[in-house]
Formats: sequence, C-alpha cells, structure tokens
Amino acid sequence: SSSAGRGDSISEQRAQLKEEKDERGTVLRVGPAEVSVLAPRLRAYLRSGDPTWPDIVDAADLLRRDLDISRPLWIEACQALGRETAAITVAVVSTKDPDHFTRTAGHYFHGMIQRAKKGELNLDRTLWGLRQAGRAKQAQGGRDAL
Repeated sequence: SSSAGRGDSISEQRAQLKEEKDERGTVLRVGPAEVSVLAPRLRAYLRSGDPTWPDIVDAADLLRRDLDISRPLWIEACQALGRETAAITVAVVSTKDPDHFTRTAGHYFHGMIQRAKKGELNLDRTLWGLRQAGRAKQAQGGRDAL
C-alpha cells in the first residue's frame, strides 16, 4: 500500500508540474529561457538563444553525459518526473561546484530522483535560491563596475 501512495504522489506531482504544456510555457514556474540563464553550463548545448522545452530537454540529455549521469538514470528521471522536470534537475546539478558532491554529480542526481519519488524534492526552493544567487551576482557586478 505504501507503493500505491508513492505512485499517487508521483502522478499528482506530474499533473502539478505540467501546468502549461506548450513549448515555451512554465514548468515549476520557470520557463525554458530562464533555465538557460540559471544554468550557464546548459547554454553550451542549446541550439538557439531562445530555447523551447524540447531544446532544454535535448541540451540536458547532452549535459548529463558530462556530469556522469547514466542514460538509464536519465530515463528513470524522465519517467518519474517528466522530461522537462528531469531536464531542470540536470540543470540544477550542473550549477553545483564539483566540491559540493560527496561522490559524483551522477550520485547526487540519483539522490534527487529518489527524493522526488518520495515527494521530498523541492525544486521550487532550489530554483528560488539560484535566482537569488544570480541577482546577488548581478548586484555585485554592478558595484564593481562603479
């Protein structure tokens, strides 16, 4: 019965995450263009400067290889979270300093997927933190220019 509860939780999360399903709509209240700004390493894999969700997913699939995230784990993440949210998760991992990981980025990503399956992953808060860090960096850069 606990696995049924988890299944319901994942279904509910998927429904919630797929608020707007067009190619430039938001997932987790973030659009594809903002994901590319929040995760600079992802930009190198994008085909255009105005990405769609399919572009973000394709770029994340390429980036995950550099992060030592295996294809089976990527597929598991896409099935558990949906492709866009899995791509956002790869993007988030790519923003971490390598020293942040106890083992590897792949292990860290695996842990995030396991937490997501239990309903314990809060990507909203992580995205908010990345936005705040970006604003602080911009503010710092502005002061340095003066």
